[in-house]
Amino acid sequence: MKKLGTILVLLLLTLTGCSNQEIVDEIQIVNSFGYDYEDGEIKGTILYPLFKYGATEEPSLIAAKTKTTFDVPAKLDNKSPLPIADGQLRSLLLGESFAKHGLRNTINTISRNPNLGRTLQLAISEGSAHELLSSVTRKKISDTQYINKLIEQNIRLESFPRTNFQIFLFNFFAEDRDAFLPYLKSEKNAIKLNGIALFKKYQFVDVIPMKHAFIFKLLDDGSKNGRYMMNVKKGNHKGQIALQNLYTKRKYYLKGTREQPEIQIVLKIDGKLQEYPYWINVNNPENVKLISKQLKNKIESESHSIINHIQKLDVDPLGFKDFIRSRTRHYNHERIRSIYKDIPISVRVDVTLVQTGINE
Repeated sequence: MKKLGTILVLLLLTLTGCSNQEIVDEIQIVNSFGYDYEDGEIKGTILYPLFKYGATEEPSLIAAKTKTTFDVPAKLDNKSPLPIADGQLRSLLLGESFAKHGLRNTINTISRNPNLGRTLQLAISEGSAHELLSSVTRKKISDTQYINKLIEQNIRLESFPRTNFQIFLFNFFAEDRDAFLPYLKSEKNAIKLNGIALFKKYQFVDVIPMKHAFIFKLLDDGSKNGRYMMNVKKGNHKGQIALQNLYTKRKYYLKGTREQPEIQIVLKIDGKLQEYPYWINVNNPENVKLISKQLKNKIESESHSIINHIQKLDVDPLGFKDFIRSRTRHYNHERIRSIYKDIPISVRVDVTLVQTGINE
């Protein structure tokens, strides 16, 4: 028994010795990576924490140009005093011009990297990814994980549709849907989420403004605890109301015929009136009914506007073609693609204001 125990210990030590260990002080831990297309070449930029005194860190950059994305890591290593490690990569930023050139080869290469986790956040930057990453070092941010934290907290607050590396890859390579990503913009003292970047197959083509992101999210996967502001009108009075705890159940229905399909989207919304003008008495059922009707009309109108826009662009980030495929025998990809822009898609919103808070 003692001999068996000795053998097991020796085996464990042997296996441990075979592992590829990395010492934190001897590697360059990269938190953000950026790609740009500049002067006919690909420019790669890494953002990493430079530790100065104890736990104090300072965001730092290294950039390099090359002909292919495959060569970018080697070129960056040539400029780094320590080996670059991407196991802690939290955000991948793609410059606008780079994304418009098409991302098929880049995403193919990145998707084969075993070090990257599914929680990695990808985003498109307005203008240059290098400039946006550089702004992290110039602004009062001092956090190399600022970009992924910005995206993730907006997803948690349900002001932005759910996305990550795994979701993006699924949509990007799917035959009957298109991908979308966060669209970031650098401002004077901050970086802000400025909209939803739309893809047509492998190319970035357009942006849905941030003011429509919540409705896009409802159409994409509903909500559990959303927030929404809207204008309300009664007689000569005008004001704003804030709705909170919006629970939205989204369901698609396939109607029409096999040759002429139609889609109906039903959004069932339960919510709470959090703030409202003094001239609205929410104890009066007629006023609650008035607000519910205006909310219904507003969300239906905005939903139709978003759907009309993406159909005109011939992009499908909400997976309408994929939904038709899942409900149709002998599905014809080419035919559905050819009629996609003209498929009737309607939205019906059912609103229930389940709480109205305390009215003084």
